[in-house]
Amino acid sequence: MIAFGRPGDIALGISTSGNSTNVLVALGQAKKQGMLTVGLAGYDGGKMARSTAVDFCITSKSDHIPRIQEAHATAYHALLEVIQALLRNDKKENRHEHEVC
Repeated sequence: MIAFGRPGDIALGISTSGNSTNVLVALGQAKKQGMLTVGLAGYDGGKMARSTAVDFCITSKSDHIPRIQEAHATAYHALLEVIQALLRNDKKENRHEHEVC
């Protein structure tokens, strides 16, 4: 995070329990650096769901680890699709703003 994270970037942390210390510390650092923070958690969301360092916590409310992992995979693929679509649209808009008629 410290080396590569920049303000405006998105940090994604994934923890089946929502209590993984290393993930919570990384999201805390990302927040300090001005990044948008998103967490994927299972069970009840754990500490991640209650952390002020996490802007959005998507919780797979299950206690069955394979179901949580499947839900996380689906969620991050959907998030990736949305982010890529937004970036494509932003790129098109910026290109049109700079065109000379």
